[in-house]
Amino acid sequence: MKSKLLVLGVMLSCLLGLTACGQEINYNSVEGSRYQAETFNVENLRAFATTVEDQWFENWYLQGITPQNFEEKMYFSLAGYGDDYYEVIYKGYDSWCKAVEELGYSNLETLQGDISVTDTKFYINSDGVLVAQSELTGTTHTANMEMYFKNNGQPTDIGVTVNKSTPEKLGNAGLNTLLGMGMAFAILIIISLIISLFPLFIGGGKKKKESDKEITQKAMDNATNQIAEQEELTNDAELVAVIAAAIAAYEGSGGTDGFVVRSIRKRNTNWKNN
Repeated sequence: MKSKLLVLGVMLSCLLGLTACGQEINYNSVEGSRYQAETFNVENLRAFATTVEDQWFENWYLQGITPQNFEEKMYFSLAGYGDDYYEVIYKGYDSWCKAVEELGYSNLETLQGDISVTDTKFYINSDGVLVAQSELTGTTHTANMEMYFKNNGQPTDIGVTVNKSTPEKLGNAGLNTLLGMGMAFAILIIISLIISLFPLFIGGGKKKKESDKEITQKAMDNATNQIAEQEELTNDAELVAVIAAAIAAYEGSGGTDGFVVRSIRKRNTNWKNN
């Protein structure tokens, strides 16, 4: 009994130890990291987020710059900072453009006032990288603009995610489920139609298999023709053999043991039409 309690105690201690190992996020502090507190603080990071969202993204959007023509319009303006920097800004702008309609704004004239940075906080993640999270507020939704930084202040990633309510999330999940199921059923229907057409393309030239009734009828017709050809025979034995074979084929038996032909009489009428 004591050994069981000891094992239980050790297991509980291990579980509690694992729970305590989880990293606790310490917001708005760079203490113990390679980032300088004088540079990386709430005020500076919020100012940078405001510059990116209000002065860069919104102005580019109003100038008709899209993710599709971004390279043509902006590459030479940003290439001086390096291709990596260009790619980060491009991905951030592409993410912002996808979120701007859901954030909501009244019209293009009021866009810069309708969408703005309202809050910023930051933390050091488990990889030792500084992550700044800025809240964007629009007329219909809010969004989280997340930026990753090197210790020299250069961003390495920018992304914008719209915050949606639970009913909206459920609605989107239901729509995705219906679309997925609809696509699956549509594909299955198409596959079944293709399979049903295989006989037309593959087996179209094959001869249809004859039924037992058709085989028997052909045998009877063949035997009848032989009888007609043998009507002038003088040897009754040959005629008897032909008639016996015809009867056996009609009865479906393998031989003539079940009956005996005792006499043959010719009729004037055509018995095949009776």
